Amino acid sequence: MKELSESLVAVHQDPSLTYSRDDAPRLEQELRGLLGHLGADPKRPLATCVRPGDTVLLKPNLVFDRVSDPRAALTNGWFIKVVCDLALEALGGRGRVVIADVALQSADFGQVVGQNGLGEIVSAYRSAGAPVELLDLRKEWLEVGRDGIHRGLHTLPGDPLGYCLVNLARASELEDLGQYRSRFAVGDYDQDTTAKYHMSSERNEYLIPRTVLSADAVINLPKFKTHKKTGITCALKNLVGTCGHKSYLPHFREGLPRDGGDEFAIDHAIKEIQRNTIDRLKRTNALLYRTVRALGRVILRIATGNHPSDLRNVMAGSWFGNDTLWRTILDLNKIVRYADKEGNLQPTPQRRYLCIVDGIYGGEGDGPILPSVRHDGVLIAGRNPVLIDLIVCLLMGIEPQDIPQVYRAFDIRDYPLVEGEYELWRRGITTFVESTSWPLPNLRYRLAEGWEGHVRRREIGLDEQATNDASSEMRK
Repeated sequence: MKELSESLVAVHQDPSLTYSRDDAPRLEQELRGLLGHLGADPKRPLATCVRPGDTVLLKPNLVFDRVSDPRAALTNGWFIKVVCDLALEALGGRGRVVIADVALQSADFGQVVGQNGLGEIVSAYRSAGAPVELLDLRKEWLEVGRDGIHRGLHTLPGDPLGYCLVNLARASELEDLGQYRSRFAVGDYDQDTTAKYHMSSERNEYLIPRTVLSADAVINLPKFKTHKKTGITCALKNLVGTCGHKSYLPHFREGLPRDGGDEFAIDHAIKEIQRNTIDRLKRTNALLYRTVRALGRVILRIATGNHPSDLRNVMAGSWFGNDTLWRTILDLNKIVRYADKEGNLQPTPQRRYLCIVDGIYGGEGDGPILPSVRHDGVLIAGRNPVLIDLIVCLLMGIEPQDIPQVYRAFDIRDYPLVEGEYELWRRGITTFVESTSWPLPNLRYRLAEGWEGHVRRREIGLDEQATNDASSEMRK
């Protein structure tokens, strides 16, 4: 059976779509039609991606339990079920489906799948004897009280198949930051440990669950929302949840900008004092923690009054100047695409890949955890995560060139994620997007603080100016 084109993206918008048991049949028909726009047979739309006997990995966004609204922050359980049913249809009674994610270290996974309805759905599959499994691929759970105080680290069963260290070495996008390796960090993890996994040009390692590596097909099911560290989170960013331990994932570089850090957006020593104080107190007393934080905010406003308010509040790399996390994101996408079952990088893709975006409800503002809910009824599908995220940017009303993980993906030479230059794709939207409406809707999403006002807004009508030159170049 002919494979779907990797250079097509299908887009559909219908704000009347919603999540429920009653609406699932309609959503199934919409997804069959959406995949049909990519060239699939609507009667068996996943047959080119999923084959009888396969192990199919469904990778939703199950990031955290204490979110502002599960509809805005989590891939919905009914959305996952519809895709899972289509995968089972393609398997034809042979093979299995694994639904899995690596949530935040402090997430209560049971609460997460309770909030989005996935837990009940998987239980029904289990009762029916369907070959569907739900896995929490984390190795550890950090228990954090609602007061923000750390209450202990607990070992989890993790991946039943174990884990594999995948070393990108010089092919890592972090390689250009070699002089700052000792500064690599991620919140709530030991900074020295993170730096150790990326200590030299010969060692840029990620801990990947073997369930991910053993999959014959990966169906990425990201959420359509904003993100305070990367601007947006969708197809590319969602694969950060394929690393078994977050300490392997540099999110920012510790320190002030003048010292080579991107943890903060302003050069003021009080920011490092603020970080060190918070790190110590959240392991101690809740009342003291809240009191000092409130007092600290007052002191911060006074000490940094000459700086823009949205930048002086930045912590942990949550701003448009984060020059670290996008590199980690692209590294994980390389691994999912090119690492074989033993974690060795190969010159050709090692598993079939498809992405279907849950944008029925989306999240704007303070994503990924506390976004404001939007009900826009967006569905997107495609085989290339870079092109999908380019379209996500345009739908959100922003220029992709200002979102590093999207724009810089076009520069990759070792283990590429997309072929062709950015400008050709950007100018040739009408040549690779199958949309039910033109021009592409501009949903004007509000970005997170630290990004809003620092990213160019989409130019009206630009997506209709596809030139013959751009079209012919992409067909070569």
